[in-house]
Parts: sequence; C-alpha cells; structure tokens
Amino acid sequence: MSINESKIYYWLSLSSISPRTINKILEQYSPLEFWNDCETILRTTSLGKRDSFKALKQFRNEDYIDSSLAALAKKGIGVATRAGGRFPERLMQREVDPPAVLYYRGDINLLSTRCFAIVGTRHSSQYGENAAKKFAKELSPYFTIVSGLAMGIDGYAQRAALSEGGKTIGVLGSGINCFTPACNESLFEEVCEKGLVITEYPPDRFATKYTFPERNRIISGLSDGVLVVEAKDKSGALITADLANSQNREVYAVPGNIDRMGASGTNALISRGEAKLVMSYKDILHDLNVDFDENNTKNRVATLDNSELKVYNLLQNGGLHADEICLKLGMNIVELTTVLTTLELKQVIKKTLASTYCLAE
Repeated sequence: MSINESKIYYWLSLSSISPRTINKILEQYSPLEFWNDCETILRTTSLGKRDSFKALKQFRNEDYIDSSLAALAKKGIGVATRAGGRFPERLMQREVDPPAVLYYRGDINLLSTRCFAIVGTRHSSQYGENAAKKFAKELSPYFTIVSGLAMGIDGYAQRAALSEGGKTIGVLGSGINCFTPACNESLFEEVCEKGLVITEYPPDRFATKYTFPERNRIISGLSDGVLVVEAKDKSGALITADLANSQNREVYAVPGNIDRMGASGTNALISRGEAKLVMSYKDILHDLNVDFDENNTKNRVATLDNSELKVYNLLQNGGLHADEICLKLGMNIVELTTVLTTLELKQVIKKTLASTYCLAE
C-alpha cells in the first residue's frame, strides 16, 4: 500500500509534537512534501523539541504505519484524519488548533450531528448535579451532548443524556486504552457502545496535567455552544469557556449560590459578560435559533430532508431492521446510520430492538 495524506497525518500523531507545531509545519509544507523531505525540514526548522523529531523519524515507515493501523482496527479503535471525510469541519477552524487525527470508539457519524457541550466542576453540589442532569435531558432531543467523561458535572450530564435515549460524545485527555478516572469506567464503556469516544492522543498515552486543558478546545470546538453548570475560579471548565469564546462559540452559565466557592467561577463568567445567564434549556434553544415550540410529530417531519423523509415514509408501515431499510431504499449502511441517528435526535423514530427502528409516538 502506498503512502497517502491520511496515513501521513496518522504518522504525525505518533510523535509528541503539539498540534500547534504540526500546524505551523503544515502551513509551510503539504503533508506529502513534509513526508518526502522530512529529514531536511526537521534539520533546518526551529519548531518543536528534538525528542519529538526523533520519534517522527522512528515511525517514518510505511509498513509500520499500515500494520499499526490494522492492529488498531482489530481492537475496535478507528482513526479519523484531517484528510478523510469523517473529520468534522468545525474542528478544522484555525481558532481550534485542529488535531492531526481523532482516535475513536463508537459511532463516528455523531461528529456530523449538531453538538452542545455541558461542563463543570468534578466536585459539584447537589444543586449542580441536578442542573447538569436537567439541562442534559432537556437538550438531548436537539443536540448530541459533548463533555469530558470526568467525575462530577461531565459524568452527570452524559449519563442523563443516555438515560433519555440521547447521544453523547466523550472527549478524552488521554489515549483510549488509558481512560481515567477509574470510577467512570462503566460510563466510558457505555458511551463507546451507545455514543462516541474520541481523543487526539494515541491509545497508550497516559493523561498529564497538560493534556486535559488541551482536549478542552476539542470539546468547545465541536459544539454550537458550551454550558458551564458549576465551576470554581481557575477551573478547567473555565478554560473550556475561554476557548469557546475565542472560537466564536456561544457560552452559557447557570447562576450559583454566591456563598458557595464552587459557583464562583460561573458567577464571574456571567458578571464579566463572558457567558449568558440561563435559567432554562429554552433560553439556549432560543438563543441558538432552534425551534422548540411545536414539538409534535407533524412539525418535526416538516424539517426532514429527502433521505430522512424516505425512511420516515417506509417506517409508516411498521418497524424494520436496518438491513431491511438498506435493501428497500437502496442505501448503504454508512449513509443509513447517519440518517437514523438524525431521525432519533429529532425524535421522529426510535430504536426498539438491536438495529430495529419504528416511528416515535
């Protein structure tokens, strides 16, 4: 197999060179130019650390790259690169500092859905927990909920979205094989099965104090908006809010008890005008121009595109397995999966059994 841009991006991800450095190199050279003249470019550039460049030279082997990708596939780990069609356009914006690749487990098609992030402290109050669950449940029919699979607000929000049959994306600050915290292991596995877990880090890379803040730009970058539920001063959630503002994403915050340290960060965001105060999920939907007033099936169907409408019309005769839908409509499974996911998010259809779908009531 010959080298191509997708494999070159994967090769770049194997070193410890930062996305910012990789992006600076790729502003001057195309991926293929960098691959072909790697030695000269690395010898003359002042970017990055020598150890990182040494790793690039070590992994610059087509056979190794092919066998490495095949080994990941056997373990159920996919790789979406900036040269492939599965990499989300929102992460390609310069302000996001796009990663070279996304390693993933789960439904990669969720990257093409409309996303919204909910973040907050790992040490939440009962008020914060309740607010995270409430907003996640109420927003999940309209968005894929994005968060960091961390303790506290992140975990509460993602569990709540799943409990409503919604979809969620977990963004890791480590490799997929090195998930932390251990107390959320069951949530991690559930999101892999029912949603999507992504990371820019190779599978066996452990988290550091730097990788968690780095991954926050992906949480905000994927999303139309970010809701900070509860966070103290200098919290990681405030980093996400700051990144969202720099990426031109909307930022919202739930007001907290002025006497509680854990709410000082969210209250400060509101008082400085860096986040919009929200009391209800409808505040967010209204601000993002999402129609939520007419929730009956008739009005939801009116928003469907041609492919979605074909599936809807077919299911009016009764529930069908995904394979039967593919056969009757002449769609491939990748295209159909995207359509089914969208219809579920719009609450037009629901899954009744494994890969069997019927119209929602």
